[in-house]
Amino acid sequence: MRIFRNSTAEYLLIISARYGQLPYRALRFLSLPYETAKDAFQKLCRAEYLEVVKAPGHKSFFLTDSGYEAYLQTMMKDDDLLDWEDFPDKPEFTRNVQKAIRLSRINEAQMFFFFLGLAPYRTSLEVKREMEQKAARSSDNLKYSRFAGVTWRGQQASLVYHFGNGNQRLNANGERNAAALFSDYKHPCGKFILTETEKGIVDVLGYSLWALNKSSRELRHMQLNYHITYEDNAILLPLTKDAGDFVWAFRHPHWPQTIQRLGEDARPEEGIFLSTLDGTWMDVLVYLSEAYTTDMPVTFAVWDIQLPILWELTRRGLLPDGWRVVSYQAGDFCRGIPPF
Repeated sequence: MRIFRNSTAEYLLIISARYGQLPYRALRFLSLPYETAKDAFQKLCRAEYLEVVKAPGHKSFFLTDSGYEAYLQTMMKDDDLLDWEDFPDKPEFTRNVQKAIRLSRINEAQMFFFFLGLAPYRTSLEVKREMEQKAARSSDNLKYSRFAGVTWRGQQASLVYHFGNGNQRLNANGERNAAALFSDYKHPCGKFILTETEKGIVDVLGYSLWALNKSSRELRHMQLNYHITYEDNAILLPLTKDAGDFVWAFRHPHWPQTIQRLGEDARPEEGIFLSTLDGTWMDVLVYLSEAYTTDMPVTFAVWDIQLPILWELTRRGLLPDGWRVVSYQAGDFCRGIPPF
């Protein structure tokens, strides 16, 4: 197969070489018409430059040896001054379904933060490799951790988790050890929880609401899926192109002040006011857990990417009807236009 310069096929080879094995759905992150990307993808598969791993509920792809060679040759044509040593090694891949799910999620999270959110990022694989180089057994503390990577905003580190299409069970000790890696930073280590769809976020919220209504004694001997707590009020994000704008805005030095100002602008003169503009949902869970029977109106301040979460909460009967909303677009922050 001939790879033309600046073609969609070339673009897909570059993405595959840069990020490694990815879920098929990651093609929607690209700045290309989806049908165009799909056609080029199928041609690369027929040429055996890309290979697909399929299972119920999973489809990922990786760069083959011949695909990697085609990538190198294409890049050398673009600039004759480049040398073979200027290119990264062929990325890791696996045909094992369970390992493919894990690896493709790690790489998709990196693509989301680095490619869409323009945020500094290291994958959990890179972190573990660095630890192994520093001390032979230092990475043992991470063996049970399921974090996908880490990103930063100034001195604040945030662990990133990719839950796929629903909630996930985590090993508590492993996650504490993962957070302890970044204990030398000046601020507490936060968390980002990524899901493929907004319904996955509602799964986390619904389970968190159930756990919030249980006493510590009731939960003591139970193996729990991930649930939001006061101490671990993670940021929840769907894996969409628009959510990449949230990450970009989150890194802005004026983020805290802007969030506070937008919340104040949206606050009604009376009634209950709840804001999820900082990406967290603990205040909403507390409101729902107290089973309000008052007729006082409820107003939300949200990003437009969070609106489907409110609709799904209402559809499932977790959120009462009749709420009001003031929504903003995170992309406005990125473009530097009002209200920012």
